[in-house]
This record gives sequence, structure tokens and C-alpha cells, in this order.
Amino acid sequence: MSEFFSNYPKIVYDIKGTNSTNPNYTVAINLMIRNKLRDAVEKDVITYYPYIVPEGMRPDVLSYQYYGDVAYTWTIFLVNNILDPYWGWPLNYKDFRGYMITKYGSIEKSQITVHRYEQIARSRVEQSRVQDPVPEYKIEIDYETYTNTNIEERDILYKFEWERDLNDNKREIQLIDRSYISNVLDEARRLFR
Repeated sequence: MSEFFSNYPKIVYDIKGTNSTNPNYTVAINLMIRNKLRDAVEKDVITYYPYIVPEGMRPDVLSYQYYGDVAYTWTIFLVNNILDPYWGWPLNYKDFRGYMITKYGSIEKSQITVHRYEQIARSRVEQSRVQDPVPEYKIEIDYETYTNTNIEERDILYKFEWERDLNDNKREIQLIDRSYISNVLDEARRLFR
């Protein structure tokens, strides 16, 4: 985690916030610079590539494989608005199972605990080979509406599926094109002065 913040500037901060004649100062990481840097990166970098994070891929390993240096790990977090390097990154299979057991007591319990009841507002429609299928569309409903809806028009989303989908959605990220990454580092150094 400390490596994540190593590229951020440090500031002197008054812990008590009293602005007294004898303030109690500490050195803190200036997290507010993140917004300024993010704006500069979004304005200047025009080429991002979609990337699907494979099972078990760590962000530092991805940085090394893609950019040739782990020093660019922070740019992956910045571009994808990941504020927490552990919980914002997709968990691997083992960590995901551990998380589910800790949160719900067991995998089995998470598979039977209702997250929400749904009504199928539109079924999946297959198109021609040229066009993508029209995806299924569901809306959240309460239990009473669920029990009064035809079986073929209703569904239940369980906690396990919901958490798994949240984790899997974290796999879709963007990477700055390799040819622009040194410009991002230069911009960061300029802002951090």
C-alpha cells in the first residue's frame, strides 16, 4: 500500500486544526492532488485501451508487463478511479471466497440469501449474426409483487451472484497507451512540485 502513495506529494498538516500559535503539525500525503492529476491526464491523454484483468493478476504485475515498470501501477488506479488498491481491484478466486465466508458466514448461505427480487421486463432477444442480441432487462420489485408475478416473468438475485458480478465488473479497466505513459509521469512531476 505504501508503494501506491509513493508518487503523491506530502504536505504539512495541522492535526488539531486550531490555527493556534503552537499548532501540532504532521506530515501527510496530499490526496487532493489526485483530482488535479486526473483532470490533467484525461485532458492530455487521448488513447486508452480496454483491458480485462485476468484471474489472479495483481496491479503491479500488470504495470510491469504492460509498461515495463511497476512504478506506473498508480496510473492504472488513477485512470480507473480506483481509490482502494485492495477492494477496488478484482479479488482472485481464493480471496473472493474468503470475503464471502467472512461477510455471509459461508458460501452456501450467500447462495441462498436474497439480494433482490426481479421482474423480467424484457427477455433476451436473439438478432441476426450481424447484430448483437438484445439483452434481458430486469427491474427490482418487492416480495409481494414477486409472488404475484408469473413464474416465467420473475427471478431472484442472490447475494453470491450479486457480489460475483460486482467483482467481475472490476475486471474491465482502461490502460493508458504505452507511448503516452512517460508524458503522464512528466505531468505528475510538474503538478507535484
